[in-house]
Amino acid sequence: VGSFAANKLGLHDLGGNVWEWCEDKWIPSSSDRVLRGGSWDYDRRDGLLSSFRFNGEPGLRFFDFGFRCVLMGE
Repeated sequence: VGSFAANKLGLHDLGGNVWEWCEDKWIPSSSDRVLRGGSWDYDRRDGLLSSFRFNGEPGLRFFDFGFRCVLMGE
């Protein structure tokens, strides 16, 4: 943690942790939600990009799925 410089928004270490659940639907007619890239447990290079995405049903659990709590400052 904190091994790399912060990005332009001052955020550290957003990649390589877990697949991140997003509020976005995979497709409008589906109940599946988007998971964004970043898990350490994926063997494709493009899977580490935050732009990489796949889908899962809400409630699906795996050891490398998660979400971020964000506190917006002033």
